[in-house]
Amino acid sequence: MDDIPTKTLIKAFIADIDPFAKKLIKVFIAIALLILIYKYI
Repeated sequence: MDDIPTKTLIKAFIADIDPFAKKLIKVFIAIALLILIYKYI
């Protein structure tokens, strides 16, 4: 019984935070790439 409301809550939370999360993921990828480039140069 608990499973369904929790999943709905998580989905609503993800939908709400999505634009911010996408920005964070892009920043994280950019930083990771910069670190990799620094290591190989």
